[in-house]
Amino acid sequence: MQENKKVVVKEDDDILFDLMQLWKQFKKNWKWFPISILACLFVAALYLWFTPTTVSVTGKMELINKSKNSSSGLSAGLAMLNSLPLGLGSSLGGASLGIDAEKEILMSNTLVRNVVKELGLYTEYHLSSWRHKRLLYQNNPIIVSLDSAHVQWFDDELPLTFHQIQLTVSKNSSGYKVKTKLVENKEEIKLPTQSFVALPATIETEVGTLTVSENILPPKQAKAFEKDYTLEITITPPSKVADSFIARLAADPPKKTVTNILNITLQDQNLMRGIDFINSLVDAYNQLANDEKNEEARKTDEFVNARLAKIDVELGSSDDAWENSKKQYQITTPEVDAQEALGKKSQYEARLVEIGTKLQLHDYLSDYVNDPNNMFELIPVGMLGGISEGQANASTSGTSSFIAQHNQLVNQYKDLLKSASELSPQVHRLKKSIEELHPTLVLAMKRDREQLVMQKNTLDREYARYSGRVGSVPQVERVFTEIGRQREIKQAVYLLLLQKREETAMELANTTDKGRLIDKVTSVSGSAKPRKKIVFAAALLLGALFPMGILYLLQMLKTKVDTLDELEAITQPPILAEIPDTDSDEAICSLRTKLLLQLKSGQNSILVASQNEGDGKTFIAQHLTDSLNAIGKKTLFVNGDMRNSDSQSIQGHPADILASESFAQQIAQAKATNDFVIIDSPALDKYVDALQLAQYVDATLYIVKAGATLKSDIQTLNNETHLPEPLLVFNNSQKQ
Repeated sequence: MQENKKVVVKEDDDILFDLMQLWKQFKKNWKWFPISILACLFVAALYLWFTPTTVSVTGKMELINKSKNSSSGLSAGLAMLNSLPLGLGSSLGGASLGIDAEKEILMSNTLVRNVVKELGLYTEYHLSSWRHKRLLYQNNPIIVSLDSAHVQWFDDELPLTFHQIQLTVSKNSSGYKVKTKLVENKEEIKLPTQSFVALPATIETEVGTLTVSENILPPKQAKAFEKDYTLEITITPPSKVADSFIARLAADPPKKTVTNILNITLQDQNLMRGIDFINSLVDAYNQLANDEKNEEARKTDEFVNARLAKIDVELGSSDDAWENSKKQYQITTPEVDAQEALGKKSQYEARLVEIGTKLQLHDYLSDYVNDPNNMFELIPVGMLGGISEGQANASTSGTSSFIAQHNQLVNQYKDLLKSASELSPQVHRLKKSIEELHPTLVLAMKRDREQLVMQKNTLDREYARYSGRVGSVPQVERVFTEIGRQREIKQAVYLLLLQKREETAMELANTTDKGRLIDKVTSVSGSAKPRKKIVFAAALLLGALFPMGILYLLQMLKTKVDTLDELEAITQPPILAEIPDTDSDEAICSLRTKLLLQLKSGQNSILVASQNEGDGKTFIAQHLTDSLNAIGKKTLFVNGDMRNSDSQSIQGHPADILASESFAQQIAQAKATNDFVIIDSPALDKYVDALQLAQYVDATLYIVKAGATLKSDIQTLNNETHLPEPLLVFNNSQKQ
């Protein structure tokens, strides 16, 4: 005998998600789990087959600080800039650029495009096998080349028109078959397939002539291509290829506090290609730096050569004046006055020559600096510092430092213009810094000249004083002295410029790297993607979770009661019996026994009801009546379902009949003359007849049909007050 117990109604979430019910569903459908796992593993294998493998390649580059070898004047100039009030020195120094500016240069499209062209990366070779493509680099069996003019034309047409050449080269025993397709934006033009017995061969297209030739490979690599193969080859504009490399390229310091080291990392499908790319990128970066240095040296060389030409003319004029004066006065050696006066005069004369040399060089440099066309050009360095080493005053040293600072800003300004627009904030900031520094530089040079003029005036007074003492020196002496002094000044300037030209030539011949790789470029351990172990592990987990999710979803979406366990989980009234879909006799007997135990004394009328038609109400009611009669219990079966075809002979509306006084008297008489009265009723979802009949009975047998009765109907029954003493019968259950 099943114990009758009152089950507490669960919340909606608990009804939808019953772990026990879900576990039973898992046990019932266990065979789908291995099928799902195998399917997911198969999909993972396909994913790994069709997805190109990428590897992370990293090189560590040190930025070489040129300021370590710069003159002390530059350091003094920077110290002076930093000491300026209101932070002006910091803004002029451009310290905020630093490693960020170098990073922008390193990752600029121009620099990367040069690497792409140098390595020929705009042409890609893929070995195709079973729809699997593998990138080949340096081990491709054939080489397809397009003339450099059309490669450049591809870039020139961008961004308005995108051109690409796609070839499929198949090798077999009879030779080579080449399929060519031209891509112009989204339009594709297929060219006739061509066959070649041997290579090299040429293919004429609208965008240039293609040359197909065999690549000379080492024997071990060549052996892999002895049999038939198919290659897919694409020729893409170098700028587009450069953009794709930049998207996969990263250059960052290893730590925020490190300002002279960059970790250059590239994600690529081929390890050797990634290593070659980073090495070539650093080489191109150094080449750009050397070009920048050479440009500065060339500017200095142009300045020096122009001044040398001018001095050469002036020296010729001085020599002519010396020769003409000798002819005019018809003398060979001027008369010399008092030895002491001449000695002093000679000392001041030498100093006047030196100060005159400084003034002339200073004026040359001032003319160059004051020219607006040279605002953003490099100023020849070392001109002031080289005039009188060991005697340069603090003012001249300060001017040299400002010149060095100006050249540093101009170099940064030109570098950024190669990878950024003039409207960019960094370019604008550098331009403004140069403009702000220029008045300071002009003012410093003006003050330098004023000091030089003051020194010259002082020397002129002393020289005039000692010259006056030479009273016996004839007028010709003064003439020759003035001409000689001018010659000495020009000769000193000429020698200095010659020395500077030699230094510039040595600077042009010297090439120093701006950055160097301090570690060998290698792949990062465990960086290959996709990672096979992780993919297969995820597929294994997904294969196990997928059927679980399906069963869970079905459990959530399930609205009908299928099993006795589900009914027990959601019902509040007790469940008397479970009637199987076959061999129901024993179950009816069990129902009879439990019903007799459940009914109280004096309760002898039972209503058999259900939510829907076809739930088995009439079947159970009739068989229960027969079972009670079989044990000697006088039981009357009352067909209260007046809506079916067998009750059409009844006169009047069924609802009116059931609510009539005469029907109530008949039920009362039946209850009095029988041990039990079993009343069948129509479905609750269509008519209210069952509720009308409920007022005449003591208890209700509520039939729940497996796979038909909704869970929401059971919830309604839990809160229902119109059906007296509801007792549940689970009908048509499937035996497991």
